[in-house]
Amino acid sequence: MVAIRDGQGAELLTYRSFASVVGIVAILVSVVVIVTGLAGVVFLLMDGRVLPAILALLLSAAFTVVIAMLVPPLRVTLHEGTAAALIISQQSDVSFPVVTYAVGTPERRMIARIRRRVWSRLGRNRWDILNANGDHPIGFAIEESFSRALLRKIAGKFSRRYESNIRIRYHDTHAGWIARRPDANGEVDVLDLVGDIDRRVAVALATLILGSEP
Repeated sequence: MVAIRDGQGAELLTYRSFASVVGIVAILVSVVVIVTGLAGVVFLLMDGRVLPAILALLLSAAFTVVIAMLVPPLRVTLHEGTAAALIISQQSDVSFPVVTYAVGTPERRMIARIRRRVWSRLGRNRWDILNANGDHPIGFAIEESFSRALLRKIAGKFSRRYESNIRIRYHDTHAGWIARRPDANGEVDVLDLVGDIDRRVAVALATLILGSEP
């Protein structure tokens, strides 16, 4: 069980850890299949073999979908004591190329949706915050800079000081940070809110970002 604590260290919420390398491995394999398939398609087209090129493209797409479907959908329940307080659930069976999470109450009242495109992993990681219906963006969270994102990809797993903090914007205003890099007191993985944002949405966002890392 993972505890979410306030500034004084008191336990506010808990959830069962869902960190796994399965999703990361599936995305890497999918990218390899796509790149290899496209290279094969280009080679076959240059060789004048149109039908084999079409078959190669279809097979690459089919294998990519199958690999994505092998990753179980995510569902996380945050508890306040013994009672459920917030539920985060993946809306589709596959997380490639786009995955959307619904954030709701135990009474099934939708609060917001959080969407992430797999291509955002290639540069600065970005998560879009959508309204309850999922048809209108109301905010986003993004790594602080491209250089920091690149440094995190290279050295972040070896030392936390190379991690990239994540900036949160909500309704076109700065709403806070998710600090992954140690601060002056050595604290890491801190949600620091300074603007007007639904705290439930911010907690769900931080849970997905921090809790999904194996």
